[in-house]
Amino acid sequence: MPDADLHPMPSTPSDETPVASPLACLTVLLPSATEDRLVDWLLARDGAPIEFSVHAVAARGPLVRLAPGDEQVRGHAQRVEVKLIAPRPVIDGLTRDIARLMAGTPGGYWVMPVEHFAAFDAAPAAPGARA
Repeated sequence: MPDADLHPMPSTPSDETPVASPLACLTVLLPSATEDRLVDWLLARDGAPIEFSVHAVAARGPLVRLAPGDEQVRGHAQRVEVKLIAPRPVIDGLTRDIARLMAGTPGGYWVMPVEHFAAFDAAPAAPGARA
């Protein structure tokens, strides 16, 4: 898909209904030790219309198994959360590919619709430009 697919949605005045976004957000939760595998794989997908960020998080829930010791005492695990924004069809393909790439790794993912996507600066990045 062309890079333009990720350019910001046009802004709407507050009294108008926002334009629905065709984008989705894929959030992947992983142990910190596996972060490089996913990030390197994403960076190798040059030209794909994907925005992503990586965050250290304290996690607890059905996708997190607490290790004996410190994690159980703290009640949460140190994990990495990778958030990807892309057109929904791209996200659907990424979920399949990432499930294969990360098979056997503790963690998981979820997908949510993106209601609005916009940049703070007025000019979108030039096609092919890297941030």
